[in-house]
Amino acid sequence: MKKTLTLLFLALTTALYAQVDLAVVSIDLPTYIKDGQTNTVFPLQFTCKNNDTKAINAGDTIIFNFYAIDIAASKIVIAPSALLLILNSEIAPQANFSSPTLNVTSPTVMGKNTDMRLGIAAYVFNRTAPPVDADSTDNIFFRDMTWEKNYGASVASIASNQDITVYPNPAVNEMNVQVFAAQANAVSIELMDLTGKAVVRNDEVNTITPNSYNLNTEGLENGIYLLKVTNGDEVSTTKVTVSH
Repeated sequence: MKKTLTLLFLALTTALYAQVDLAVVSIDLPTYIKDGQTNTVFPLQFTCKNNDTKAINAGDTIIFNFYAIDIAASKIVIAPSALLLILNSEIAPQANFSSPTLNVTSPTVMGKNTDMRLGIAAYVFNRTAPPVDADSTDNIFFRDMTWEKNYGASVASIASNQDITVYPNPAVNEMNVQVFAAQANAVSIELMDLTGKAVVRNDEVNTITPNSYNLNTEGLENGIYLLKVTNGDEVSTTKVTVSH
């Protein structure tokens, strides 16, 4: 009798709560973290998937935490309080949702190259009935990356305070460019010598993510170059160095 009542209670409890199955499937940004002078700033973006058979409603909230862990020291370097994202539209069954790019500021400066593990934990929150995740094993995702000491990488502000970051600078065989708040399909990158001649054209630039790009500098002569980044109607140029 007691067992029957327990099963009945569990069944009623499940019916009262909104079952969801949100999974974190990737950490898209950052692809690296680079020391700042007194604060370290980096972009954060992640992708979730609705693994459920019904939509996650517009107006629902995704509550998430992120962590940066020093792998060798087994030490948590960044662990801010939980943050909230309110959904402007529903997430259809089996569809993905990419978070907006968030600019994260941390007072931490590592001072050396450090292998890091970045983690995201996300859950659906704020339904009419409190949510119960149907599968909590897929709500956490980890990605390993490097926290780089400050190489003096070039940072240039474009007209609307959207930043680009170039690293390493000087470059050896490759150069990475990160464009914060990149406009979809509107980014063009060229590397020019000081006479204005293009030595790496936009069609030779590898797109890693919509915000991250890679240039092959292996065949270039040592020296100073101009990096030109067009982001929609905004254009930025900054000096970079190649040194093999």
